[in-house]
Amino acid sequence: MAGTAIEAGKRRLWPIVLAEALFVAAAVAAMFYLDLGWIGAILIAAVVAVFTVMIFRAGERKAREQGNFSPAMGRYNRRMLAASAVYVVGLFGAILAHDNLALNTALAFLIALAPSIGVLMMVAAMGRLIVEETDEYLRYRYVRSSLFGLGILLTLATVWGFFEQFGLVPHAPSWMAVPVFAVGLGIAQCGRWGRP
Repeated sequence: MAGTAIEAGKRRLWPIVLAEALFVAAAVAAMFYLDLGWIGAILIAAVVAVFTVMIFRAGERKAREQGNFSPAMGRYNRRMLAASAVYVVGLFGAILAHDNLALNTALAFLIALAPSIGVLMMVAAMGRLIVEETDEYLRYRYVRSSLFGLGILLTLATVWGFFEQFGLVPHAPSWMAVPVFAVGLGIAQCGRWGRP
């Protein structure tokens, strides 16, 4: 019975993820080919937001069917959606302000800080999940996935840093730390599929 629920969850989630990936690839190509500029970027962000909500809902439905969902995880999901929205608005706003306004140094620092607010909200949401989760097994799984993501980040940053030091690869901006961690976290969580 549990295997059937897991397979059903995968069948509902993968088409959404695949559709989002295909749409984003096509939209980015169209944006550059048709030179849609900011309007294209905002439309892509809006559609990605819709897909993200659909993925969160499908993931929650799958977790409920498998008995892996908790109220703390539901709150975490909503906090992460809000933090992601703040991040996207902050990033687009900062880029727009940087490109179109003559900013003095103090204002430039504040504008450059805007995207970081969403990231700080994400970090706070992760910490709150660990504190609020009452199911020890679910907390253990989340902490283990987080440690995997952190291990991926530390390993990649160290190896890339030495390659960069010896002039073998280009400089990687430090803001890439959060996406690399998130990919590692996602790999760890997806790797759990099919296991109790």
